[in-house]
Amino acid sequence: MSELKKTENVPEIQINDAEGVSMVEILEEENRLKADAAAVLGASDDKNCTYDQGYIPRQALYACSTCAASSGQIAGICLACSYECHEGHDLYELYTKRYFRCDCGNEKFSDFECKLNNSKGGNNSRNKYNQNFKGLYCSCERPYPDPEDETEDEMIQCSLCEDWYHGRHLGIKDTLPSDYEEMICPGCINKHEFLLLYSPAKITEDSNADSNSCLLKRLDNNQQSSDKACFMFEGWRSQLCRCTTCQKMYEEKNISFILDEDDTVHAYEDKGLASHSFTDTNALPRALSQMDRVQQVELIHGYNDMKEGLREYLRTFAESGKVVKEEHIREFFSQMHTRKRQKTDSGFQYSCK
Repeated sequence: MSELKKTENVPEIQINDAEGVSMVEILEEENRLKADAAAVLGASDDKNCTYDQGYIPRQALYACSTCAASSGQIAGICLACSYECHEGHDLYELYTKRYFRCDCGNEKFSDFECKLNNSKGGNNSRNKYNQNFKGLYCSCERPYPDPEDETEDEMIQCSLCEDWYHGRHLGIKDTLPSDYEEMICPGCINKHEFLLLYSPAKITEDSNADSNSCLLKRLDNNQQSSDKACFMFEGWRSQLCRCTTCQKMYEEKNISFILDEDDTVHAYEDKGLASHSFTDTNALPRALSQMDRVQQVELIHGYNDMKEGLREYLRTFAESGKVVKEEHIREFFSQMHTRKRQKTDSGFQYSCK
């Protein structure tokens, strides 16, 4: 997952001649969203604080606005601590960060103690923080979602600084490329201009012919600074020069992680997806094909009622900043079941098979 998209104003399912197809499309979209969630959270531990694991190569992180207001310091907390220690707090979802150690309950938190690990100390000096920990993103330094921004735009994460950027603020006049693997923001490109040499046009089969010499010296070194983001092609990390001089340069710039292909968000997501299984969407068309029109209409009505109810139920969590847990979803469906039974007892019946 390399982008965030707004999800407000999801349209209701319409009852029409194609309601069966509409139902399939909606449920397939929900299945995709479940896969996205598994990709982000699946490779992170939701039961145990990750502090004892040290600076983890990549994990899902959150920043607690409530605690930051009390302590005056920004900090990052792991997935498990966001559930157990900060329920009811205002949290900023940071997606994933690399080489970060959980701050929950350490010296940044004054008298606040971590419920999962109360032996933390120090300030995790190797942790890196940016404006995301304050709920701000992009070069425009705005929150996401931005209540004052009505422009529909995707957010893309820079693979170096890990900040998120609006597509329209990346210096690209035309549409964004669709075949890129990672994006490097204009600010990072200006810090590390040598990366411009690793565009597909500059890399040729014989560029790496002599493995004992520096690849950068054999490339066209007439690059110019750019105010545009650089969209890197698939496998670009494997093309980077690994000579002694270049590796020393990466270390001095604190970007040695670019040599590690397992550092990518895609690699992290693949681990999350590998640990989950999802509903076979082919089963839904088969089930719908066995229903008559009345059953299909009843199914759509039931689904719309459920979706609207779930939207209203989750809105209270969004407004209060509370983390939605599995037991909350179970509570919702229990309430739905009770309401359905009450409607049936009063003479109004519908089926959600």
